[in-house]
This record gives sequence, structure tokens and C-alpha cells, in this order.
Amino acid sequence: MSGPALLLVRGEHERVVDWARKGVVAVHVVPLAEGWTGVLPAGERSAAAPPYDDAVSLLLGRPVSRRLLPAIGTARVGARQVWSLVPRVLRPRRRWLVWEPGAGLVRPGSLPAATVADLAAVAGRRAEREVLARVLRDGRGDADRLVTDVLGALGLPGAALATGQPVPQGATSVEPDRQDVTRFDRAVHEDRRWRAEVGGE
Repeated sequence: MSGPALLLVRGEHERVVDWARKGVVAVHVVPLAEGWTGVLPAGERSAAAPPYDDAVSLLLGRPVSRRLLPAIGTARVGARQVWSLVPRVLRPRRRWLVWEPGAGLVRPGSLPAATVADLAAVAGRRAEREVLARVLRDGRGDADRLVTDVLGALGLPGAALATGQPVPQGATSVEPDRQDVTRFDRAVHEDRRWRAEVGGE
């Protein structure tokens, strides 16, 4: 079960709204400090057909326009806190960090793993690596405290949003464009059909 989620991107509010409209997840777009903009899912489900209807996983895994990089996403999944990192580089690749209470950092399954240094670099705070390492490797506490401590160490806004506080006034609610949702569903359907024919599934 997914809990609060937040995607931080660098970009003007209207540019982020345009990007959000081309997705399949209804979101709130919130202008934040230091040039960051927050994107939060407006509900648990996306507009796409199952099994691609989990709003949190689609938001954190969605490709981000290069003009909006770097991007840092975080969400509570069960008791764990998951981080999605996309740097502002020529060929950006998404990497993942997963924190678990009682254990600290754990492997993100089959997803490409990030390091504490990656998180510091994406946030533009390389000097904070040691502080971040102590916070993330400590399994004590809960996900809300972890998010607050990590964003605080990085000097990033949005801790209240990432821990489930109400969406503030000034946020823009964005519904996905129906044509983009139809295009997404069609592409997924064709990909699954191709895999079934080629792979004999």
C-alpha cells in the first residue's frame, strides 16, 4: 500500500503543469522554494487501465523532461520509504534508494540502485554526503521522520507535502489529457501483445 508521495522537479510552474497534463496521473502542482516545484498524486489511482493504475509508482517512474531536471521523488510504500533520482546530465538514468525501518538502506530489488552520493549530487549538496549517510543507514524511527531529516539535510522544500500534510493554497490541480491516456493504454496493450507473440507468453 502506497502512502504520501512527492516528486520534486526544477522548473517554472507552468512548464511543470504542461508536463503533468501529458501524463496519466491526476496531480497537484505546488510552487516551492529555491526553484523547485512539487508534484503530488491527487489520488491513489491513475487514469490508465490496470495493472498500470497505481498513481504513485507511475508518478515516480515517469520520464521527466530534461528541462525539468534534476528530479527527486519520494514515497512511502508499506513501511518503507522509496526514493527516485534522476540527475541533470546528458543521458539521465533513474536510480532508486529504499529505506526500511529497523534496517536502514536496503537493495531496491531489480531496480537500478542509487547511492547516498547520488542523492547528494542530484540535490546539489555533495558536501552533505556524510550527514545523509548517517540518516539513511540508521534504521531507527519511521518513514515520516526519515523524509523530514533527509530533505532538511539537503536543504530541499516539501517535507510537509511528502509526509501527507494537506495540499496548500496556490497549488494547481491537473487532470491528464484523455488522448494521452488512450495513447498510453494503446502502447501498453501493443507491447504486451508483441511480447506474447514473440515470447510465447
